[in-house]
Amino acid sequence: MIGGRCRVLAVVGVAVSALLTGAPSAQANPLSWKDCADNAELKCASLDVPVDHAGPTGDRVTLALVKAPARNPAERLGSVVVNRGGPGFSTIQYLELVKAKHLPAPWDDRVWDRYDVIALDQRGVGKATPAVKCFATPEAAAAFGAGVPTVPVSPSEVMKRAAKDAEFAAECRKHTGKLLDHLSTAAVARDLDLVRAALGEHRLNFLGQSYGVALGTVYANLFPARVGSFVLDSVLNPANSTTGPIGSVPSERIGSDTSTRDTMREFLRLCAQGKSCQFAKHGPRAHDELLARLRAKPLALTTPDGKKVSLTYSKLVVYVGGRLYQTNAWTGIDFMLDLTHRALAEPTGQAATDLAQVVSYLDQYEPDTPYNQLTPAYSAFTCNDDDTSKFALAWWAAAERRERIAPHFAMLRAYETSQCASWQAKPKERYTGPWTAKTDKPALIINNRFDPATPLAGAVELSRTLNSRLLIAEGWGHIAAQQSTCAITATSDYLVTGALPKPGTTCKPDVVPFAG
Repeated sequence: MIGGRCRVLAVVGVAVSALLTGAPSAQANPLSWKDCADNAELKCASLDVPVDHAGPTGDRVTLALVKAPARNPAERLGSVVVNRGGPGFSTIQYLELVKAKHLPAPWDDRVWDRYDVIALDQRGVGKATPAVKCFATPEAAAAFGAGVPTVPVSPSEVMKRAAKDAEFAAECRKHTGKLLDHLSTAAVARDLDLVRAALGEHRLNFLGQSYGVALGTVYANLFPARVGSFVLDSVLNPANSTTGPIGSVPSERIGSDTSTRDTMREFLRLCAQGKSCQFAKHGPRAHDELLARLRAKPLALTTPDGKKVSLTYSKLVVYVGGRLYQTNAWTGIDFMLDLTHRALAEPTGQAATDLAQVVSYLDQYEPDTPYNQLTPAYSAFTCNDDDTSKFALAWWAAAERRERIAPHFAMLRAYETSQCASWQAKPKERYTGPWTAKTDKPALIINNRFDPATPLAGAVELSRTLNSRLLIAEGWGHIAAQQSTCAITATSDYLVTGALPKPGTTCKPDVVPFAG
């Protein structure tokens, strides 16, 4: 937000936070756990909390919780509440996937044995009711962004994106109503304290990933005396994201554009050094060259059944930028870049036909649109939490400014929040600092060296303001626990015994891409 409005909101947010921080310890009725309807191994519960914590007798929202009970109740240490991040990912779904072994757990068996693991779908998200809603039907949502590129590359695309962002914001206001004014990380932190009370815990034990780190940081500064064991994996540092220079956008404050650039450089370095990366044979300049060609002109393709498709600059940047998050997806980047390079070299050859089939699949299952299932909740919390401009061209200006230092990815990351220019909400509560509250127990902060979403610099800064110990995982991708067993062991040691890694300790990644 440009001008005086953002400053007024920041002052009001801090004032309200200061007023409510001095309130007595939260009170909540104990949770009533029942077998989950679709999984008897898990227990389900709900908790009603005030829409507006400044008016606790008013309207309510219902939080959804799922518990994986401690497997060894006789040695139970308590509960640990998890937030998967986003903002907007369903942590309940995440826990279900972890329990089914479709995703790696961020801890080892010791934590399953001795903790009740609690997944909380925060207000507005997942199974919480009501949830943020921007479209009447899933079909309407899917059709909404057709033809609107995630990464605009021309003035006409920028204006089209700005108009569509404004329409999107209006739809979110229409379908979500006044709840939209009460979706902030500060409100979720207060909900979290009610969850702590309902669990019967004197202190909150918490594991947050990505945005979950921002939530944990706000909680620690609002309720420092109620902080128990905190694991903060992949740091979105709210001290950087919530405020910044006039005209700046969240991605440049966080540095997610340059961290994506650095992770891509690592991809290219490991590709060139590795034994199994096909793209390396095209030379060190191939990546920039093929993107430059696509930016100048999309590649027209035809599938074997005669369907016309095109690979655009936006599609390829979105594909690469997304798959940099997980190193097990880097072979997909290699395949796509190699295939694109060969198709550009011989547009009528087999590579072009194969690429057409890949693009057709992506158009159907991973369409290039800035408005996906996560966008409503992500927009609600991000646009309410962060100072952003009300001038749509500020995103284009910021991206152009950053393009010099983060080619290709400056535009991708900047435009993740462009809808905030038109966002139709008046957040009732924000927390913008201070960030220096002292907790009795130190937190464990973990971050990958090369993380395309949450740069290591944010973790280093947080470790200096929060009572904590920083563990650096010398690997790549987003969410350190998904890349390093060492990080999982450190998390489990800390949660079960309270032991922190020695200062300066680092973790090796489990896998070095393309080494095999």
